[in-house]
Amino acid sequence: DDKKKEEEKELKKKIELTKKAGEIAKKIKDAIRPKIKVGVKAIDIIKEIENMIFDLEAKPAFPINICVNNIAAHYTSPIKDEMVINEGDIVKIDFGVHIDGFCVDNAFTLSFNENEALKNLVEAPEVAVKAAIMMMKPGVKTNEIGNKIEQIIKGYGFKSIKELGGHSVERWRVHGSKELPNQSSKHGIEIEENEVYAVEVFASTGEGTVHGSGNVHIYSLNPSAGRVPLRRKISRKILGFISKEYKTLPFCERQLIAELKTGISFGLQS
Repeated sequence: DDKKKEEEKELKKKIELTKKAGEIAKKIKDAIRPKIKVGVKAIDIIKEIENMIFDLEAKPAFPINICVNNIAAHYTSPIKDEMVINEGDIVKIDFGVHIDGFCVDNAFTLSFNENEALKNLVEAPEVAVKAAIMMMKPGVKTNEIGNKIEQIIKGYGFKSIKELGGHSVERWRVHGSKELPNQSSKHGIEIEENEVYAVEVFASTGEGTVHGSGNVHIYSLNPSAGRVPLRRKISRKILGFISKEYKTLPFCERQLIAELKTGISFGLQS
């Protein structure tokens, strides 16, 4: 019937565009890796990745993250960020690509640190990611994958981070409704056919837990927050742009300034 045909059409579109976004992400990951060096500014790396995404006729699925050393995740350069990659740093690059809201999310780590104790900190999560991907299929429970990830990370002498991990990916939602844990647990959710997942593994030399820094540079619209009356014209303009351009995908102030130029900080206060 018509409903079934429409569902089949949507599924075909999802598979085609998600695969295309994934191919773009892989191409960019291979191209950007050798350009990340000691002395390079984080914001310059971010801008180069963004430009590559746009050149390949896609869009960033979220503000590109560059997290150094003890910063585990979700740091993106604010305007005029002076952060530079230094000798001894361990650098995590996390970026996503979307085409019409169909997203992929991927990351990689580079070490500029020669400390023997940290030698395997890059290898451990890479091995765990590959093992988890081999396990991914309909019917497998998420906790089975979390158990395997933690086992591998522990085997390298590190701790997997409790609060961070992989997740399902949905249209216009990078972080979907299902979590893919980094640690073992008794209960899990079944992976289903036609779902998309980002397998993300975080290994730590510390306690395996994170806390907020208080520096927030990434935002997203909350679709369940309800309608809020905005008095400022610039605030209404910003909200209109975000709703059209990002929908429920994450964004940052720097991206808004690039598009709307002035009044962003003032407008965002509303």
